[in-house]
This record gives sequence, structure tokens and C-alpha cells, in this order.
Amino acid sequence: MTAVPEHLLVQDALAACSALQGGRLLRWSESSSRYVCSGAADIPTAQQQLLGRTAELGWLLRTIEKLSAELAGLQPPSVVHEALVAAARREVGSYYRLVAILEAQAQQATSGSGGSSTGGSGSTGQPDGVLTLRRLQVWLAEPLGRLRVLASCLEAVRGVRGGQALNALLALSKHGDPLVRKVVAPALEEACVPYFKQISLWVLNGTLEAGSSEFLVAREALPPPLCEDPAACWRGGYRLNPAMQPRFVSDQLAGDILTTGKTIAFLREFCGDTRWAAAIGAPAQALAAGGGNYRQLRWLESAVIDVKRAVSAHLLDIVMSQQGLPRHLAAIKRYLLLGQGDFVRVLLDAARPELDRGAKEVSQYTLQGHLDAALRSCAAGEDPEVLRRVDVRLPPGKVLEGDRGWDVFSLQYHVDGPLGAVLSPEAMQAYLRIFRLLWTIKHVETVLEQCWDHINSAQRALGTLRAQEKLHGVEVEHVELVPPVLRAFHARRAEMASFVTSLQYYIAFEVLEPNWAKLTAALPGAADLDAVITLHEGTLQALAAGIFLDGLPQMLTPLGLGGAGAADVQAGLRKTLRAVLDVQGPIKRLAATVEQAVAEQAMYLQRARDSEVAGEWNAEVYNSPAIPPEVLQEISSGMGRVYALFDRHLRTFLTLLPASRQSETLDLRFFLSRFEATQAGPGGGDAGGAVAAAAAAAGME
Repeated sequence: MTAVPEHLLVQDALAACSALQGGRLLRWSESSSRYVCSGAADIPTAQQQLLGRTAELGWLLRTIEKLSAELAGLQPPSVVHEALVAAARREVGSYYRLVAILEAQAQQATSGSGGSSTGGSGSTGQPDGVLTLRRLQVWLAEPLGRLRVLASCLEAVRGVRGGQALNALLALSKHGDPLVRKVVAPALEEACVPYFKQISLWVLNGTLEAGSSEFLVAREALPPPLCEDPAACWRGGYRLNPAMQPRFVSDQLAGDILTTGKTIAFLREFCGDTRWAAAIGAPAQALAAGGGNYRQLRWLESAVIDVKRAVSAHLLDIVMSQQGLPRHLAAIKRYLLLGQGDFVRVLLDAARPELDRGAKEVSQYTLQGHLDAALRSCAAGEDPEVLRRVDVRLPPGKVLEGDRGWDVFSLQYHVDGPLGAVLSPEAMQAYLRIFRLLWTIKHVETVLEQCWDHINSAQRALGTLRAQEKLHGVEVEHVELVPPVLRAFHARRAEMASFVTSLQYYIAFEVLEPNWAKLTAALPGAADLDAVITLHEGTLQALAAGIFLDGLPQMLTPLGLGGAGAADVQAGLRKTLRAVLDVQGPIKRLAATVEQAVAEQAMYLQRARDSEVAGEWNAEVYNSPAIPPEVLQEISSGMGRVYALFDRHLRTFLTLLPASRQSETLDLRFFLSRFEATQAGPGGGDAGGAVAAAAAAAGME
């Protein structure tokens, strides 16, 4: 075979470099997906190796074109991939310009030498300026490396999108080879441009482009009615997508980006406000202009922080000033947390007859009337827009057998508009839980007041019996047994009243007032709506923990046990309050017994007068009035059972309190110290010992 002229090999090599099918001797093989030499040609091994290295460029071009077409045709489209493909095609275009120059040089050299491949003075036997395979390899050495890196970039982003694609390119840019960094860095900058545009669109308008699943902020599809709830949309409507967060975007910057766009979206969707656009004029211009790259993000951080500060201040102005959040919080404290004493007293006195009825017989219409009357009498200067939000709430559905109106009655505060982001349904449910316990304590206090009235009635009736005995000499049998029982009942009631008073004092002055004062003082300094929500929820958690509601189910009847029986602090407290409610029965029965004796004494005296006037004595005249000892014994036994139950549950509550989770965050020493003296009376030794042990466990000397 004759040797193949080198200028023919150069022409075939240039054809392969252009990703053509090939020339006379070097052609593309579809079966092996590479360029192969014709077996009929006599090509030396060295030249075959040079042809193979040069033909790799054609294979790389085909690979790059295939990957570019694949990435450009993704559905849904990916703006990051489109930008990267555009950068790759610009790089390929630069390469084609070099190949065109080399082809022109090869044609010029061939025509100048008349197609001869011999003669010349070069060390290679070729005339100076003639393009040989070796010279061609030297010319294409750098383009070969660049195309290899470019193909690696396109291969690296296959199967990933958005921020993940940027992270893949960023990892390649950390290579130690300067050529790799030189190729990847511009491609990464090109790919970052649409990503930064998405950031700008989100931060300045609060909107996400269609198919924005490759962005670091994702929108959650909330089902109805959550999609219309301000709290649900603020907390869960938008979220960070960590998988799409580029590594060059810090967590702090990502959080600021999320909050800024979320704030603008909230202003537009729930506040109906567009004035925020004027507040971000200067920062918006800086952000829209860009002026940096992924390696220097100070421009982005500064612009995002400025926009966030402006829109957050605007939203806080709407929520705090226009919507009046502090005013509504104050109303919640007065009415739901029972902070306004005269209102509570008027409502208790007016609604008591209705609440004493069975739960199934209670009329919400009647209770609403009593509530409106209490509000009119005690909140004359209150904003009517606030008063209309206070409403009576009765639990929907069935009630438990034996429940009274006290067990199902509660107040609720209606919230709408942007306020719902802070006063969320979960927050209002927490207020309901707190109200139920406070209302139960008020109910217990009312019962103890009624018991005081019954004891005074019994005392007055006892005085009447003694006065009639002195005046008419009519003795009531066994009346001497009443004063000791009455004194014992009075002592038991006083002990229970002391517990309830101490509990109310602790809740009011060591839990509610301090935590509410902290909330009120901290609200003006809140930087954004998230800070307001955090302050409010922290206060609610502190209130719930302070009144021993932490960890209980959200829906509770006022005296439901909850937890695991007596082993639970909350159960101990509620059982103690239940026992106090039960004390009304024995005291009321004792008063009724003494008053019945007064009535029988009066009837005896009347019969005696009638017989004296008639001049004859009836047998009934000799039946003098009496208080049956067995009745007093039964009443005393009932009081004993009630007090024993109260004492046992109180000791359980006080003993378990230092070991509860609340003791880790609350100083319970002063609360426990109040029971040292009050429990150390007659019959109170066991409770007094429990208090001492609890105080020691709480860290008291």
C-alpha cells in the first residue's frame, strides 16, 4: 500500500473535529459511537494515535450536543439548565471559530504547495506554516481540555435541577486544575443568572414563577379551609426547600429571602395592601440591578436585608396600629383570662341560675344575653368593634351525662383578617384551655361563697332556736350537737377557701401578670411578624405551664381528669377542685336541717297557742321538736368523706408538683409555702406534712 499524504489526514482530522461524519479515511461509526480509520489505508501507528486524539473532539462535540438537547428539552423547563446550555453553546461556538481558522490555514498551505507533501526545511520534513497532525494536536490541546470539562458539566447536572444543578457545578469549580476552574466558573455564573432573577422576583414581588420547584422557596398546596387561614398560610404556605438551596447561599440568607417574599405575599393576599412597593424603592433598584456573582453575595445580602426590614416594618404597622393587635390582646386578657374583676362578678351573678341547670338544658341565647349585659355594664368605654368579638361558646355535639352548665360554658374571641396570623386557631384554643381552668376556679369560689351563706344561715337559725328556747322554754332536742358540727364545717370550708384563694393569687400575680407584662413590653421591639408570633406563643406556653396545663389534651372539660389519674399533677389539681365543689352538699343539708328545726319549733309554739285558746290539749302538742342525731351523723360522715377526698388529692397535687416538668421552669417555693400554715389545722396534719416534703423538694430550707 502507498503512504497516505499527511494533508489528507489533516483534512479528515479537521472534519472529525467538526463532528462531521468524516472524510476519506476517518469516519464516524454509529455502532461503536466513535471515529475509526479505514482498514484499506496504510497509516502509521503514530499518525493513527494522533488521529484518535484529535477525533476525540468530534466525539465530545456530539456528546455535548446530545446533552444540550436533552437538558433544553426538559419538561417542565429548567431555567438553570437553559442558561447552562446557552453557556455551553457559546463555548462550542468559540471552538468552531478556531476550527474554521485551522481549516483555512490547512487549505492555504495545501494550495500553496500544489498538494505536495514533500520538500521543506522544517525538522519534520514539512514546509514552515504547513498544518500537520502534530501541529493540529498542539493547537487543539486546550480546546480538547475545555470540551472535556464542558461535557463533564453537562453530565453532572443530568437528573438534578435548580439549586442542585448549581451545587453540582460548584463542586466541579473546586477542582485543583486551573483549566477546569477557568471553564466551570463562567458556566456557573451564567447558570446563576436566572436563579438570582428568581430570588429578585420573590423578594420584590412575593411571587413564584410557574414550575418553580427548583427554587429554594417552595409553595405548599394547603387544602380548604386552611388555604384561607392567615395563620396556616403564614406558617405553612411557603417553606424553604433545602434540596434546592445552593451551597453559596447561607442558611441566614435563605431564611431572610423566605421571610421577605412571604411578608410581601401576606401583605398582598390578606391585607390587600400595595403600599409596600413604595417602601422598598431604593433596595429594589439595587436588587434588580444585581452587580455581583455567586462568589461575592454581599450585594444580595444587603439588598435582601433592606427589603426585609422595610416590608416587615410595614406589615407590623398594619398589624399593630391599623388592626390594633395590642388592643385585642388587652381585650383577651380582660375577658378570656378573666382579668377584669367587675365583669367577672357581674357575669357570674347573672349567669349562675342558667349555669346551675343541666348541660342539655342550657340556653346559649340566654347566656349570650347575660354576657352582653355584663359587657354593657362593665365595658362602657370599650371599642364596640372589640366587644362584638366576645361570644358565648358551648361545645358542639353531645355532652356527658350529669354535666351542668358550668361544665360546658366558655367564652371565645373572634379573630379575622391579618390578626389571624398571630391569634391563630391553635392560640385561641390555648386561650380556651386557660379560660376553662380559670372559670372552674371561679365556679369553685362561687360555691364556697354559697357555702359561707349556708353556714351563716345555719348560725342564724341556731340563734333563733336558742332565743325561742329562752323566751318560751321550748327546747329542741339534740340542738347541742349542732354547734360542734357547724364549727367543723366552717373550718373545713375555710381551709378549702384558703387553698382556692392561694391558687388564684399564684395564678394572677405569679403567672398571668408577670408574663403578660413581659409580652406587652417586648411587642414594640419586635422586628417582624415572626418575632411577634414567637413572643405571643412563648407567653401562651408560659401561661399554660404556670397553671399546670402543660402537656394536656387541647379539648378538656373543666373538671376532666386528663393524664393518668392521680399520678398526674393536672389531674390532682382538678380532682381537688372537684372535691371542693362537693362540699356544698353537706353544708347545704346541715343548714336545711337547722332551718327545718326552726320551722318545727315555730309550728310547735303555734299548736300550743291554739290548744291554749281552745282550752284543750292535743296529743301533738306533747311532740316537742328535735334534730335527729342520726341525720347529723350522716351529714358529718358525708363531710368527712368529702374532706378526706379533698385532703388526699391536695396532698397528691402538692407532692407531685416539684417533680413535674413545670418545676424546671417555675419557682414554686412561694406557692408551696402558702400551704404550710393553712394545712396545719385540725385534721390537716397529713396535708401539712405533704407540703413540707414538697417544699423541701422544691429547694426550700
